[in-house]
Amino acid sequence: MRYEHVRTNSDRQTIIRVAGLPAPVTLLHVTDSHMNASDLTEGTETLAESIRLYNFDALDTQTRFDKALAYADDLQADGVVLTGDIVNGATAGNLAFLEKRLSGLRAPYLYTPGNHDWEYPGRPWGEATRSEQYPKFGPFTAGDPAFRALEIGGVLLVAVDNSTYQISEAQLAAFRQALSRGLPTLLFMHIPIYVPSLLPDVVRSWGSPIMMAAQGWDAGLMKQWQVEPPGEATLAYYELLLSNPADNLIGIFCGHVHFAHEDAFGRGSRQYVTAAGFDGGYRVIRLLPASGADDSAGKAEQA
Repeated sequence: MRYEHVRTNSDRQTIIRVAGLPAPVTLLHVTDSHMNASDLTEGTETLAESIRLYNFDALDTQTRFDKALAYADDLQADGVVLTGDIVNGATAGNLAFLEKRLSGLRAPYLYTPGNHDWEYPGRPWGEATRSEQYPKFGPFTAGDPAFRALEIGGVLLVAVDNSTYQISEAQLAAFRQALSRGLPTLLFMHIPIYVPSLLPDVVRSWGSPIMMAAQGWDAGLMKQWQVEPPGEATLAYYELLLSNPADNLIGIFCGHVHFAHEDAFGRGSRQYVTAAGFDGGYRVIRLLPASGADDSAGKAEQA
């Protein structure tokens, strides 16, 4: 697999030339919108308290999300990818809002949950609550919030839910199978993979290394963030991404930390962290045939 990451000097656009790609593919990546369309009558005081604690303006975040989806239509995007924390909790109001907005998209979409999507007021944070809330995301994930693969224009888009900082054996096996198809593959997750150059900014912003398989945790911080040490499947997944054995993992795209970042990862791949949607962030991903590509597509986009 031959591919080239083109420098754009823009946090809002990624261009990758891919050998053998039959035609250009354009995607829009949106993450961390942190919307709340909850009706306070849905729950108890814990729901109202949760809304106050997140401190995001409900109307502003919804407006920015609507603007991003409208931009996808304007771009005539071939696909839209949403990598978690799109809503704050799987409340009835939030799910109804998502269903209405996403059903109006012209392009197919791929959705993977973030920790705030399934976090629910009054419920403990962790795997038990995620499993409890998972069925609510079935309509947005073709019935499987943990893993989904979608082929668009000869490119395989893979969504893996790593919102507990862990990967299961089933997800690892499914991802191996996806890579074995040999298609140029883009991986989408909520939480970034540990990259040394990303660590300083993450710790500066959050006081903790909130990346998957990160170095720099101590026991106190792990307890505070309710993060467990990476399990065997998570470590094997990390090594698989680094080794890129079929040379067809061309990019990793994620969010979670609320700022943009780009750096090399593993053998020939790059990781792109997209800025938060609640702050107007998004990323246009342009995949171009390696020969005869039109450089004019590399102009920075402005929504």
